[in-house]
Amino acid sequence: MDYSSLYIKEKPVVAIIGGGNVATHLANALSEKADVTLVNPRTLENLPSHSDFDIISVKDTAIREVAQRLKGRDAILAHTSGSIPMSALSDVAVSFGVFYPLQTFTKGVEIQYSEIPFFIEGNDSTTELKLKGLAHLISDNIISADSADRKRLHLASVFACNFTNRLMGIAKEILSESGIDFRVMLPLLRQTISKLDNMTPEEAQTGPAVRNDFGVMDAHIKMLEGDQELQQLYRIFSNQIIKHSES
Repeated sequence: MDYSSLYIKEKPVVAIIGGGNVATHLANALSEKADVTLVNPRTLENLPSHSDFDIISVKDTAIREVAQRLKGRDAILAHTSGSIPMSALSDVAVSFGVFYPLQTFTKGVEIQYSEIPFFIEGNDSTTELKLKGLAHLISDNIISADSADRKRLHLASVFACNFTNRLMGIAKEILSESGIDFRVMLPLLRQTISKLDNMTPEEAQTGPAVRNDFGVMDAHIKMLEGDQELQQLYRIFSNQIIKHSES
């Protein structure tokens, strides 16, 4: 469905309240197809007198506070959080919802916006369709998701993205002890991810744990004897792999 056809005017007016990674990327992505203003969340400096959408993109603990200062505006009000329910905006605006892009954002790092899944919720069908229309201006991957689904998505994302990135940090630290550049791992990491286009994580799993190679695993644990936390992490992940390769 071409959700963008819902707009009466060609370029919607969008106020993005925030200055962090998500807010900056959304402003950049929408700038060619919408009239976008990036608004300071503390002072509301540059807030347009009228907008079609007010998108709050701040840390979760600040969403309700910022929303209260937008009370009385005619715009559709939405936030970009995966963890905060839509109901956080229910006493602020008549039309409200959630505009959640499932992606890791870093300032200055380019992203293929058209591939980003946007998970959308609205307090009524018209609001939800209009939020989908806004998302459709930059992405071809638009999905309805309620608060419970978004929380589960956010939890899964922490495992898939945040924890994985920290594991890469651990790998970098291990390699640095031998003066090996972490970038030698990049072909391995790219291949690991690319396999998931056509395979499940279980099918793509390799390594000593899936082979039940306890000799190698014991040797690895011994190499980590100076750090009990890393030894424990190694055991936990190895046990998870063994468990799920047997099921």
